[in-house]
Amino acid sequence: MMTAEIPNITLQEIRGSLLAIPAFVPAMVCTGYLTAWATNLHNFRQRSLVERLFWSLPLSLGVSTIGAYWIGRFLSLNAVVAVFAASALACLALLAWEWRERRRLNQPWVIGFRPLGSTALALAVLWVAVAILSLVDWQNGKELYLSLTVFDHSQRVNWTESILRTGIPPANPYYLYKHTATMRYYYFWNLICATIARMWHLPVRAVFIASCIWSGFSLVAIIGLYLKHILQSGLRLRKQFLTAIGLLMVSGLDIFVHLWNFIYLHVPLPGYSQAWNVGQVSSWYVSLLFVPHHIAAVTCCMLAFLLAWQAEQSEQHWHKATIILAAACAASAFGTSVYVTFAFFLVMLAWAIWQIARNRTTHTAVMMAMVGIFSAFLLAPYLQELTHDSSKLHGPSMFGFAVRETVPTEVLLDLSFLHSFVLNHPTFSRGFANLLLLLPGITVELGFFLAVLGIYLIPRLRRGVVLTKAQEALIFIAATSLVLTSILRSWVLSVNDFGIRGALILQFVLLLLGSEVIASWKCSDGKTAHGDCRGLPTGTPYWLRSVAALAIIFGSISTMYQALMFRFTIPLVERAHKASVHDEVAGNLSHDVYISHLGYSQLDGAIARNAVVQFNPAPAIGFAINADFLGVNRQVAIASDKPWCGAELGGDPSGCQPMAAAIDALYRDAGAEQARETCRQVGIQYLVARVYDPVWTDKNSWVWTLQPVVQDEEFRALDCR
Repeated sequence: MMTAEIPNITLQEIRGSLLAIPAFVPAMVCTGYLTAWATNLHNFRQRSLVERLFWSLPLSLGVSTIGAYWIGRFLSLNAVVAVFAASALACLALLAWEWRERRRLNQPWVIGFRPLGSTALALAVLWVAVAILSLVDWQNGKELYLSLTVFDHSQRVNWTESILRTGIPPANPYYLYKHTATMRYYYFWNLICATIARMWHLPVRAVFIASCIWSGFSLVAIIGLYLKHILQSGLRLRKQFLTAIGLLMVSGLDIFVHLWNFIYLHVPLPGYSQAWNVGQVSSWYVSLLFVPHHIAAVTCCMLAFLLAWQAEQSEQHWHKATIILAAACAASAFGTSVYVTFAFFLVMLAWAIWQIARNRTTHTAVMMAMVGIFSAFLLAPYLQELTHDSSKLHGPSMFGFAVRETVPTEVLLDLSFLHSFVLNHPTFSRGFANLLLLLPGITVELGFFLAVLGIYLIPRLRRGVVLTKAQEALIFIAATSLVLTSILRSWVLSVNDFGIRGALILQFVLLLLGSEVIASWKCSDGKTAHGDCRGLPTGTPYWLRSVAALAIIFGSISTMYQALMFRFTIPLVERAHKASVHDEVAGNLSHDVYISHLGYSQLDGAIARNAVVQFNPAPAIGFAINADFLGVNRQVAIASDKPWCGAELGGDPSGCQPMAAAIDALYRDAGAEQARETCRQVGIQYLVARVYDPVWTDKNSWVWTLQPVVQDEEFRALDCR
C-alpha cells in the first residue's frame, strides 16, 4: 500500500458527517421558513420560534425537493445551489429585520423553548451521535468495518454522484450499452444530497449520512405538528411529544423471532432480528438509517394531509396557498418514494369517498382532486422521464394484487400432509398460506402498535369512549393503509417495497395514537390533571394495558438489538467465517474495503470525471461490490454479471449477457490484448483489479502488463484504451 501516512478514515467520516449537518440548513429550514412567512401559513408570523422551526422542517422538504428538481431540470445543479444560498441569506436578513422591528416596538421574542426544551435538545444530540456511529466505517489498522446499511447507502451514494457528474436527469451509472441511459428511479432525495455536496464541497457519503439525521428531524417535526393541530393535545403537548419520540425506538416483537431461530433452528450468532422475512415491515430505527428518502416521503405526504385538514376545519376551504403547498408536498413525496406516495394516494382516494358517503360533504374530495391535479403538473417532466424511454420494466408489472408475505410460507407448506396439494396447486397454496399467516406476522411486526389499533377500533377496549373527529380520521387512515399494504404489492423487484414502505403511513398514525394511549394511562393513574385528559381513550382494560406495556419493553429490546446488529454483524460474521473455513479470501471483506477506499481515492484524482471504469462484477467476497459502488464515482459498463447487469435503472438490457460474459472472462484470466479489445467493444477506459480477483495472480495478465494509473500493492487501476 501507500507509504505515506494515512489519516484515520473513521475520524474523516465523522468529521465530514458533522460538517454536513449544518450544511443542510438552507435546504431543510430556510426555504420552508421563507415560504411559511410569505404566506403567513396558519399564522406563522405569530408563532414562537420553536413552532416556526417545526413548520419549516417538513415544509422545506416539500418546497425544496420539487423546486430543486425544476431548477436543476431546466437550468442546472449550480442554479439550485444559488437558490439555496440565496434562501439562506434571505432567511438571515428576515430574522435580522424582525429582531430590529421587535426591538423598536419593545416586543420580546417568543422562543418557546420551555418547558422540556432541554430534554428535546439532548435527544436530538443523542440521535446525531447514534446515527453517525451507526453509519460510518470503523477502521482497525488495515481493516474497515462496514455497517449493514452500506448495502443500501453504497448504491444511493453512487446515484448521487451520478447527479453531480451528469446533472438532471441523471444517467444510470450502473449500465452502459452503446450510450448512457437516463436513470429511471425516484431520485429527488439524491438530488438534494447532490446539491448540498456541490454547495459546500463535502464528500457525498458524509452528506448522505447527514441526510439520515435530517430525515429524523423532519419526522419529529411533523409528529409535533400533528399532536398540536390535529390531535390538539393542549396542555399535555410537550410531554406527549417526548413520549412519541420515545416510541420511535419501539419496534415489533422481532427479538422473539431471533430467539426462536437461535434456540430451535440453531441459527448462530449474530443474527439480524429483522431479517426473518424479506417482506416484513421495518422499524422506525431501520427506516431512518436505511432509507431516509422514504421517511422524507411520508413526512411530505402527512404534511399535505395536515394542510388539507386545517383548510377543511377553517372557513377558507379553497385557500390557494394551501392547495399549492399541499401539491408541492405530494409532488416531492412522489419523487422521493413512489411506493409511499402511491399508498398515500389510495388512502386519500378512500378518505375522499368516505367523506362524501358519511359526512355528505364534497369539500375534501374537491380539494384533494385539485392537489392531485397540480402535483401531476409539477411532476409532468419527471413522469415523462419515466415513461418515454427505451428502457424496459423490470418485473411483470409495477403493482398487482397479492397477500403480503409476513412469515415464510414454508412454515405451513412444508407440512407433510400438505405436500401433494402444494405440488398440484403451488400458487394457490402460497397465497392461502400468506393469508393464514398474515395476522401472526402483523402481530410480530407491530407489537405494541397493534394493541393501539385494537383499542381505537374496538369500542369495548376503550369502554365506549367516543372518538374525536381527528381520531376517527387517523384510524380510518391506519385501517385503510393496513388493508392496502396487505393485499397489494409491487412487482418491480422480488422484494415487496410497496408493502414495506407504504406501511410507513400506518406506522406514523399508530405512533401518534400510541402516544395518546400512554397519555391515557397517566390519566387513569391520576398523574395528569383532568383537563389534560380530554379525548383520550381512558379505561383501557388492565390486562390489555399490561400486555401493551410488555410489548413496549420487548419492542425497545428489539430496537437495541437491531442497533447492535447494524453495527457489528458484518465484522462478526466475517471473523467467524474466516475461522471456520480457514479461507484467507472469504474472510477479508474489511481489508478489501480498506484497500478499495484508498485505491479509489487515488483513482478519483487521476482520471477524467466522464471516464468509464470497470471493476470485477462478480467479486469473490460478499459486500465487496458495495465498496466499489462507494468508491468508483464514475460510469461503469455493468454493475453485476447477474441478469439485467444494472439495466434495472435504465438502458437496453439486451447488451447485458454479452458484456457480462466478456468482462467476467477478463477477471478470470486474460492478457493485455484481450483486455484492450473488450474495453474497445464495451466502451471501458480503465479497469480496476484487487488482490482478491483471480486474474491478480497471473503475472502475464492485463493487471501487470497494461499501463497503470494506480499501482498499490493490493489495488491497481489500468488504462485499457
